[in-house]
Amino acid sequence: MNGSGLLKVFSGCLVAIALIAGGGFLAAQYLITQFTTPPPKPMFPNDKPSPKPPPAAIAPKPTQPQPTPSATPSPKPSATGYSAKITLSEGLNIRSNPSVDAERVGGIDFDEEVIVLEETPNQEWQRVRLKTSNVEGWIKSGHTERMN
Repeated sequence: MNGSGLLKVFSGCLVAIALIAGGGFLAAQYLITQFTTPPPKPMFPNDKPSPKPPPAAIAPKPTQPQPTPSATPSPKPSATGYSAKITLSEGLNIRSNPSVDAERVGGIDFDEEVIVLEETPNQEWQRVRLKTSNVEGWIKSGHTERMN
């Protein structure tokens, strides 16, 4: 047997292996699809078939304009004033208004000292001033500890 005959036998074996592997892959895909497809819903003699509208009868729902939310006025704060330190280990965001949607104007680190200027009537927000940079803004209540 010469070199070209050996090459033909070798390439024929490779083609045969590729065809067998490809056929096995396709057979596996087919079986996986058949086994993972849920069966049709069974119909029993006492079941009433549900009438299905023809596809042309389904009309798209008209879109209605969505009302735009109006801005809620910020609550009027009550007057207080004392030194405190931040107790939240992650620190806090300082906001321009007492709302989570308000613009972020800065941040406060853990254990940093602030001056609590006022609180909202519902006591959810506190207006504070940083002692280091005199930045003022609103933080969520419950993360400060009063200092004597």
